Amino acid sequence: EFMLQFDPLMIKLPSTISKHTEFLKFVAQNYKGNIVISTGLTDQAYEDFILDTFAATPKLYLLQCTSAYPTPPDDCNVAVVRHYHDLASIHPNLLPGYSSHDFGSTACMLAVAAGARMLEKHVKFGDAAWAHFDSVVLDLATDAFHQFVADIRLAERLLGRENKSIADSEHHKYWLNTAK
Repeated sequence: EFMLQFDPLMIKLPSTISKHTEFLKFVAQNYKGNIVISTGLTDQAYEDFILDTFAATPKLYLLQCTSAYPTPPDDCNVAVVRHYHDLASIHPNLLPGYSSHDFGSTACMLAVAAGARMLEKHVKFGDAAWAHFDSVVLDLATDAFHQFVADIRLAERLLGRENKSIADSEHHKYWLNTAK
């Protein structure tokens, strides 16, 4: 209720409140902006609840999240992002995403390839004592965040377009140019 007076364009509902279903229902009924939801510590039943409860939300960013710090590679489950991407054909307000609690940028790059439209990565500035995710955060006082963004932009470029066409860079040394 306090936040509603500020009419924010977007809010995030973290994984830590996934069991507070009455609160989530209140948000869905009273907040009319875009919502980001992290799905750590949840399963298929939560996904079904979210899709039903937030059906009227203009843009619902559903982020694959594993609430482990750091998240081991075997638990990143980036394939869930592809699942959310596929769900978007049934739920047009849904935008898939990935909440990264893993090291580096590889999982986020794969999430982009899987269809992520939003990425979340924890950051800190220098030796901030409050940054309790020290092992996985990117330090804004170094080049780490700049490199992370560059990696994500590279993933976007590598992904390219879905329609198959001949690229300007393509040629084959065995083709004869007969278009004279």
